[in-house]
Amino acid sequence: MDESATGSVNFYGPTPLPPPAKLTPVMHLRPPSIAHGIVSFLWAVFLGLFIWIGGIAVGINGGMSFIVGCVAGFLIFLFVRVYGEDDPSRP
Repeated sequence: MDESATGSVNFYGPTPLPPPAKLTPVMHLRPPSIAHGIVSFLWAVFLGLFIWIGGIAVGINGGMSFIVGCVAGFLIFLFVRVYGEDDPSRP
């Protein structure tokens, strides 16, 4: 049997383990802050386009579908602008 594997040959005893590495705190990533008006506008554009393209897909005239999509987009913008923001003061 080889004593070097067990450390019994070593005069000074087994070698101590190195100190544990310091753990760094975990970084919590957060999305960037975007103004609420821009978020409302993006919702309105996306859903207005969705309504316009959906209207054309189901056979509504292109002009009528465009007008309905624009009006719906404007109303969506107002709705999200007024009611879509979180209120941090509420519990």
